[in-house]
Amino acid sequence: MIKFFHASLLTVIGAIIVHICVLFLIPYWAKNNIWIELKKSGASYQFVNLDARNSIQKTTDPFFLLKVCRFDLENGPVHLKAMKTNQFWSLAAYTQNGIIFYSLNDRTAPDATLDLIIGKSIQILELKQSKLKNNANSVLIAKNLKKGFVILRIFSPSLLAKKESEAFFSSATCRILNK
Repeated sequence: MIKFFHASLLTVIGAIIVHICVLFLIPYWAKNNIWIELKKSGASYQFVNLDARNSIQKTTDPFFLLKVCRFDLENGPVHLKAMKTNQFWSLAAYTQNGIIFYSLNDRTAPDATLDLIIGKSIQILELKQSKLKNNANSVLIAKNLKKGFVILRIFSPSLLAKKESEAFFSSATCRILNK
């Protein structure tokens, strides 16, 4: 019976030590989230390459090239645009916390062209009411959030495809609408 109490006491003490260690590690893990990593990668409103040590880059299929753009909807809607290409591409939009809220690819985009506007509900409503002369073919996404980011990926299985992919990326823009 004494051995049982001794084992139980050691288990409880071990559990307390583990929980205290976890509590001390929370601030470290909280400040190293995806948003902080993306802020280090480059300026907002432009597609940038990720560092090879970035967790997103590490888990990406090696046949895909990717770029990331951060945005802040407090400054206005963000307009994402790129030239048409024959290669497979996809774009995923995320909240600041890394939760995906929209996805688009060359098979689902009108004319297989990236032309997307993300804004708050009121901003998108104003755009629709203004008749969208310059952006008539744009896909409009309303999402009530402050900050977010998009990941643009393109399939690039060969050197020739990589050159085409770089041309696609160089044509890709991420900017505040009408600026």
